Amino acid sequence: MFEKIEWKTAYNLNVPTIDSQHQQLVVIANELYDLANGDKDTYQRGIATALKKLVDYTDYHLKFEEDFLRSKGYPQIDFHKMQHDQFISQINAQVKKLTDPHQQDGLVLYEYLLKWLLNHIAKSDKAWSLHVLSK
Repeated sequence: MFEKIEWKTAYNLNVPTIDSQHQQLVVIANELYDLANGDKDTYQRGIATALKKLVDYTDYHLKFEEDFLRSKGYPQIDFHKMQHDQFISQINAQVKKLTDPHQQDGLVLYEYLLKWLLNHIAKSDKAWSLHVLSK
């Protein structure tokens, strides 16, 4: 199982606003991790709020990033947006599973979220950052 992670400067893209938003996504994901590893009652009381915060902030960030890339004329924006759309679809599917909350499901969501986010930053976001920073 995935362990809780902390933001590392190696994840930065050198675009401060986006880096800050990525850090906030990790903070929100870690809140989910803490709930899923805490006691059952706290998890059941807090999971709905944590999931709403996660979905809302993820939606905000991805739209912000897409608008940023359009403003910079990033040529692969359509492909990048498709990756975001697939991610949102997967997150929404996993969130629906949590209507009857079990802590193990929260950990599965956390693992998926962190794997996707860190992989996406390291590959797709790094590609656009190199394009944007070279201009």
